[in-house]
Amino acid sequence: MKRIILLAMMVILIAGCSSKEGSAINRSPSEGEGFILEVTENRILVVEKKYMNMTWKDIMDEYVGEAIWLRTNTRNLKSGQKIHYKIKGGIDESYPSQAEAHKIKIVKE
Repeated sequence: MKRIILLAMMVILIAGCSSKEGSAINRSPSEGEGFILEVTENRILVVEKKYMNMTWKDIMDEYVGEAIWLRTNTRNLKSGQKIHYKIKGGIDESYPSQAEAHKIKIVKE
């Protein structure tokens, strides 16, 4: 009987540890908020902290946190801006993650 109770407690503990809490970037699977680190022709890289005059290559070895490349055709975006975004479709589970932006809104600080 003790073994069954112990086994049940372990299953509950493992299940609880595997759940993911949302971060500043990934509050839910379909939206998030962060700072633009890089801007290219058709995508932006969004991270949790504001970095000025740096690229992913500059910070990737030391950076700890969420990061996501968002495909977008929005032309008025600049490095350092804080944004709120919504994702269209799924998120590719790489690091940084990758997804298509459905909507991007600049957040005034």
